[in-house]
Amino acid sequence: MNKIFNLVFTIILLCLILLVYLNIDKITGFFTNLMNNEHTIILEDKNAYARSFEYIKFQNNDDFYPIDNESILNIFYNILNNGYDEFTFYCPKEYDSCISDIKELTKEKITFSKINDYVHSYNSFKDLNVRLYTNGKVVVSVIKNYSSNEIEELNKRVDDILYELNISSISNTTDKIRSIHNYIIKNVEYDEEMASTDTSSYRSNTAYGALVQGYAICTGYSDAMGLFLDKLNIPNIKISSDEHVWNLVFIDGEWLHLDLTWNDTNNPKYQSSYFLVDTNKLLELDPEEHVFDEEFYLEA
Repeated sequence: MNKIFNLVFTIILLCLILLVYLNIDKITGFFTNLMNNEHTIILEDKNAYARSFEYIKFQNNDDFYPIDNESILNIFYNILNNGYDEFTFYCPKEYDSCISDIKELTKEKITFSKINDYVHSYNSFKDLNVRLYTNGKVVVSVIKNYSSNEIEELNKRVDDILYELNISSISNTTDKIRSIHNYIIKNVEYDEEMASTDTSSYRSNTAYGALVQGYAICTGYSDAMGLFLDKLNIPNIKISSDEHVWNLVFIDGEWLHLDLTWNDTNNPKYQSSYFLVDTNKLLELDPEEHVFDEEFYLEA
């Protein structure tokens, strides 16, 4: 019995020695980083919906080294924009308040929902889970707004609509946007039930509700328009006020507002003038629900 035990023990020991030998570089690197308090950040490839547009508020980069609140927000922007489902970064030891700053920032749900406005709708989050560790490790898990099945169905729907509108034959960018804008307004009904009760049998707060089910509220209209703008490679973001969401589009060298919800004749607040207007005109038309955080949405 002892001979069998010794044989099994010897085989296991040899296997462990072989495993260590084959992974000696990784093991040495792990303990070196641990002793030096340095960490290697693993960068995965961006997904197909990562935007390459450059913004005033956020920068696309691989700098995941936080130094202050603004850099923390930019890290979260890049995590979302790159389409990561989970990402790990580390607070440097010289940034003493890093963990507490992240903890406070993640309490500001409105701020993080505004970061959503800068990324492709498919990369926007429904929920963020941020895990903080005493050694400075930060793990961000992203639950996205759209499932893979919804994305597949929406992509086909967007392609079909662009083909139906014969967008490729329209040379002027404004006319392309107007054609898509008019199609959505004509074929989408404002979901009064969702707007008044926050419940609905439709996914009307998403592009799926707008383009597949035919019902939307402001988030659905703006997400739907954003899908077309991204498909045509037209720089855009969404803007959120306390009560409303609409699109901001970069065209002919300037950022202009585009509000399909308030241009929809099915909406009781119908206005026909919210098509590619500057900020002064927007606030002249409506100084209430379109008032937004100008310190955050610097493009506007």
